[in-house]
Amino acid sequence: MKRLLLLVMVLLLAVPTVEARKKKDKAGKMVGSVYQDKKYDFKLTVHENWKARIEKNKSNFRLILTQRKYGTPSDYADAPDYTKVPRVAVFVDTSSMGVFPFVDSLLSEGYKSEQKKTLLKEFEFLNEPEIIPKGRSRIEVGGESGLIWKGQSKYIKEVQTSAGAVGGKRVYGSYGGAILAAKNKKTNTIVLFHLMCEWEYFEPVLNEVKAIVTSLEWLPGEEES
Repeated sequence: MKRLLLLVMVLLLAVPTVEARKKKDKAGKMVGSVYQDKKYDFKLTVHENWKARIEKNKSNFRLILTQRKYGTPSDYADAPDYTKVPRVAVFVDTSSMGVFPFVDSLLSEGYKSEQKKTLLKEFEFLNEPEIIPKGRSRIEVGGESGLIWKGQSKYIKEVQTSAGAVGGKRVYGSYGGAILAAKNKKTNTIVLFHLMCEWEYFEPVLNEVKAIVTSLEWLPGEEES
């Protein structure tokens, strides 16, 4: 009986250890301000004004970045929680498509795929009811030609200015959205950065995101090392 109780105790003590190991199976690691991915062989430097949350290794969403210091529109001076906090979701997968057709497929209402379905869970700007394209351009990332796509979406919000206030005020504003894409042609690895924030601050926020994206470096994989 004592042996049985001892065995049960050992097993109970082992459960937290197993769970802790599961929780530690992250997509990568941060060394200072540098994020290095465990599975997809790349690294990048996170801007000092952004905090990083590393996702699970089994997820294609590898990293979620949130801006630390951000602007609040004057309409939200009495209710700052209504501000859309600048946020970047980093998605990585393999694809035979180049960055331009891949992003086109995301923007196309007629294109359907499981990969796109997964992307739309975090690429929230693409779920906006009406998107106004604001252009696209090339960008060099990791020695390859990448892409920046930009868009705008207008909104109307009913803002409650205080807990005791009767009614509120109507705010007319816009969100800015961007997708920055890069691809390693040797491995067909495609990395997508999705940004969404208040349009009023979109360009300076995008410049910080560009600095993160252009810092990306492809690392030698196991076969090349």
